[in-house]
Amino acid sequence: MSPKLPLLLAVFPAYQAWDLYQLVNGGATYHLLTEAAATLAFLVILYLLVRDRRRAAQEFESLKHSADASLRAMGERNDAAQRSTRSFLLAMQEQFDTWRLTPAEKDVALLLVKGLSLEEIARVRESGAKTVRQHAANVYAKAKLDGRHQLAAFFLEDLMTPAAG
Repeated sequence: MSPKLPLLLAVFPAYQAWDLYQLVNGGATYHLLTEAAATLAFLVILYLLVRDRRRAAQEFESLKHSADASLRAMGERNDAAQRSTRSFLLAMQEQFDTWRLTPAEKDVALLLVKGLSLEEIARVRESGAKTVRQHAANVYAKAKLDGRHQLAAFFLEDLMTPAAG
């Protein structure tokens, strides 16, 4: 809202009261001048309201377009992230095949890379903790790695290296 508008709205009732006082005391010419001034003030107020309304509508449209653009960009980032994740998982599965892991060993290896403990993996797979330990040992032996840290590093190291510019 325009800063002038509240001032004009506050002055208007006092102005009308003075106009009525002048009309009662016989000031017909002054009354006509007061009515003309009041009409002009009303038109100014109306102009300010319309102008502010248009400005607000334009700002709203601008914000709406900005929000739409942000949503589109977020969707594109999400699509790119999903493609990247699928590509990463496919590369992991190809490496698991290269190591000749069994389906159970592949599941355990994937969950190890995700950071789950052996006990958590046993709960997720609904199998015994000893079975999961054996699968993990088989994964490390087939991959010629010393443990879960080297397994995770094998897949994550390239993600942490900055791309060559």
